[in-house]
Amino acid sequence: MKNRFLRLLFLSGTVLALLTACEYDNNVPSPPKPAPPAGDTISYSQDVQPFWDAKCVSCHAGSIPPNLTAAVSHTEVVPAYVIPNNPETSELYTVCKPGGSMAIYGSVTATELDLLYRWIYAGAKND
Repeated sequence: MKNRFLRLLFLSGTVLALLTACEYDNNVPSPPKPAPPAGDTISYSQDVQPFWDAKCVSCHAGSIPPNLTAAVSHTEVVPAYVIPNNPETSELYTVCKPGGSMAIYGSVTATELDLLYRWIYAGAKND
């Protein structure tokens, strides 16, 4: 009887210790960036595609989604990875931000990230 009680007590303590040891990620989202200035124009073909060509196509040329080659890149990313006018919730933008899954490669500069933000914010148009 005493042995059973000790086992139950030990098991209860172990379960309690495991439950209290769980730690939740307390990421506080950063405040949204301000809107780009009125009249800000970003061209997909002139600004965004050259970014894909320089930084992304070496891996994302068809075998790893999304395919970012010039012929299909826009249809690959919008709307699957980009929510027009909403960069903060667009997967493409969030994976490139510091702390995002692509940030580990260290290849996206603050200027390039700002370019993506402004393009998405402006509606992610294919122009």
